[in-house]
Amino acid sequence: MLLTAVISAVVTLAVVLLPQLHFAYWQPLLHAALETAASLVALLAGILFFGRLRRARQLNELLLACALALLALLNFFLLTVPAVAQLAPPELAAWAALLCSSLGAVLFALASFVPPWRLRPGFLLAGGVGGVAAAMLATTVASVAIAHLTPEGAAPRAPELPVRPDLNAGPAVLALQLLMSLLYGLAAAGFLRRSRRLHDEFLGWLAIGAVLAAASHVDYLLYPSLYSQWVHIGDAFRLCFYAILLAGSIRELWSYWHALSERAVLEERQRIARDLHDGLAQELAYLARNLDSLGRDTSGDTLRRLLRAVERAQLESRWVVSTLAAPAGQAMETVLANAVGEIAERFHVGLDLDVVPGIRLPAARAEALVRIACEAVANAARHSGSSRVRLSLERDGPRVRLWVRDKGCGFDTAAHGGFGLISMRERAHSVGGDLWISSAPGRGSDVEVTL
Repeated sequence: MLLTAVISAVVTLAVVLLPQLHFAYWQPLLHAALETAASLVALLAGILFFGRLRRARQLNELLLACALALLALLNFFLLTVPAVAQLAPPELAAWAALLCSSLGAVLFALASFVPPWRLRPGFLLAGGVGGVAAAMLATTVASVAIAHLTPEGAAPRAPELPVRPDLNAGPAVLALQLLMSLLYGLAAAGFLRRSRRLHDEFLGWLAIGAVLAAASHVDYLLYPSLYSQWVHIGDAFRLCFYAILLAGSIRELWSYWHALSERAVLEERQRIARDLHDGLAQELAYLARNLDSLGRDTSGDTLRRLLRAVERAQLESRWVVSTLAAPAGQAMETVLANAVGEIAERFHVGLDLDVVPGIRLPAARAEALVRIACEAVANAARHSGSSRVRLSLERDGPRVRLWVRDKGCGFDTAAHGGFGLISMRERAHSVGGDLWISSAPGRGSDVEVTL
């Protein structure tokens, strides 16, 4: 917003101080094209904004919708139609356009400061249509009164564009232009403050648009040619104002659908997690409790293998449930600590964690790293005989390094290559990482993963 304000101020000062700059042209067709583009852009922005109004149902959003509706109607009926027909608007239409624009600026500024009170759904349509109709009626009545009371030559028209700023267009016209520039300036400050407080990107777009609108009315104050066939810098600022509103509305719509899809994915993940927890996990728990009843009919080795398979299935189901049900956006250190902490608690071993915070990894790599860590801690807890396991996670330049160490009995890596070790190695290779297992009988074990 600050950059937009600086550029607008520099351009305006250059136009005022350097009269040799040919910034204005007598181009009725170009004027008609600009007014038509402004009308279409304002209309599209209003239509896109209507979805946000229906979702929010707040007073400030309703005021903003009324302001956009007034500006769109102003451009189409009072500016676009006369411009396309190449007709200079009569004095009554010129006053109506100026007053309607002023009322739209008032509503735009109010929308940036009024509290976000919730409204009833039925009041939105009635309040919006009624408010716009009342504003148009009041504008028409005021325009008729002003047109009859205004001396000749004081109407908001400028048949010629002077080289130097011309402040002789009538005090009422100049006062309204100055008022609108101040209102849009206040709106820019209000929308920026509210955007930073609420972390709402759309309000930031409105703040930038308000700066451009304020700059356009400053130019119309200096060169009052809004309702003539001249095209100059103020028209460009006004068109940019509507373009920013349209861009912000499109961005708001995209953000809404993106958040909606993420919410749908999260709800589906939580549903699957509930189904696994209430179905598969309960069946596995039942099997684990009743395998002891096999007794003499099954050899001890077979029973141990069955119990180990059930145990691994339980760990896997718990991991899937916790992963699916975890809220999105959790930090890597939080996910890792929760996962391995549950494994250590289940096997009653102590866990020493040394995890560097702030490490960010893509989802696939983060999941692979956590799964490898869980498998390594579970293996150490089951087979090493050690009462404590140490886990470290650190950043090594552009890479991330994970260690899982124990001081247990160790094993011969050449003679033991179970499915768990093979699975860890394959997981690391699937995400472009490397895994090393270092162990010897009586010397503990060390699992290192680098991504």
